[in-house]
Amino acid sequence: MLNINYIIFFVATLAVILITERLEERILSSKLLRGYSKEMEKIEKELNEYYVYSLLAIAMKDKEAYEGFQSLASEKYWPLFFRKMMLNTSLFFLLLTPYMLFAHILLNSIINNAFSWVLFLAIAYFTARLGFEFVRESINSWKNAKEAKKHMEQLRI
Repeated sequence: MLNINYIIFFVATLAVILITERLEERILSSKLLRGYSKEMEKIEKELNEYYVYSLLAIAMKDKEAYEGFQSLASEKYWPLFFRKMMLNTSLFFLLLTPYMLFAHILLNSIINNAFSWVLFLAIAYFTARLGFEFVRESINSWKNAKEAKKHMEQLRI
């Protein structure tokens, strides 16, 4: 059964997770990782260009050009995705480790499996955040494609 100790623990853990996420963002945008950030931005700009070219290829009904730009984007996207995922995940859980140890050592007598609960909540939050970003990007892509198609139809008139 959930008692007040568990409720306080879950609320505090979620607060620590949010603070850890903000700290992670600051570290990733710091001078320490400036070269990495610039390289990621460069690749993201290239991906955006491929996306625009793909939309133009669709508008011009050029299937070969579309498939070519999609292939180029795919070659860039997946390594970028996994690099960002590995760094973000590693840094996030590295920063969360002191709290996880604190929970295990000091709170385990009050909260059963405190370490496991922190890990579960962190993974659930991290997964939800990635899922939300994926859905948001999908919706934005759909809107951009619809907008591009609308503009192309206006150009033909």
